[in-house]
Amino acid sequence: MPKKKREKRARPSPLTAADGKRQGFTFNKTFGQHILKNPLIIKTIVERAAVKPTDVVLEIGPGTGNLTQKLLESAKKVVALEYDPRMIAELHKRFQGTELIHKLQIIHGDAIKLKFPFFDVCVANVPYQISSPLTFKLLSHRPSFRCAVLMFQREFAMRLVAKPGDPLFCRLSLNSQLLAKCSHLMKVSRNSFRPPPKVESSVVRIEPRNPPP
Repeated sequence: MPKKKREKRARPSPLTAADGKRQGFTFNKTFGQHILKNPLIIKTIVERAAVKPTDVVLEIGPGTGNLTQKLLESAKKVVALEYDPRMIAELHKRFQGTELIHKLQIIHGDAIKLKFPFFDVCVANVPYQISSPLTFKLLSHRPSFRCAVLMFQREFAMRLVAKPGDPLFCRLSLNSQLLAKCSHLMKVSRNSFRPPPKVESSVVRIEPRNPPP
């Protein structure tokens, strides 16, 4: 009788880790967890951050590491600041035993309460409930960094970049633009996340004014 061929088991896709239910946990709405899964958006964010091989990148809210992986491939070092211990476990599981692990530092804590380490560039898929305090914490950080590329709720992002005369121009616009150049990079559909948020999102680039006012 002819021998039966053994079926090869397919290796799991890197994005599989982004599906919390398959990993045995559900995403925590209190933390604003919406994992960015769109590879084209991830690629564009890294490109617009203009990450250099000598850069230290601060990533706030890395989740399961989809964006982290692309940052590690481009930067000297990535400092990933994560609040949820389950996500930290996923990051270790994803990068342990790979050539990228030596470039990754994971810090467990609250981004609003912790003192930020030195960094050149900040990249974040921001939990929307901390958008304003995180933005102004970044802008008050010293020494100043080169730029931050941040994912925000669309409404917040458009107020952040609004110019005088625009109906959306407000105290947020004035105070943030006094300290930095703020530009809208792209709109991001809710379907680019898992689970999809109830609102649309936008990516904004912030460049602190040098010297500061």
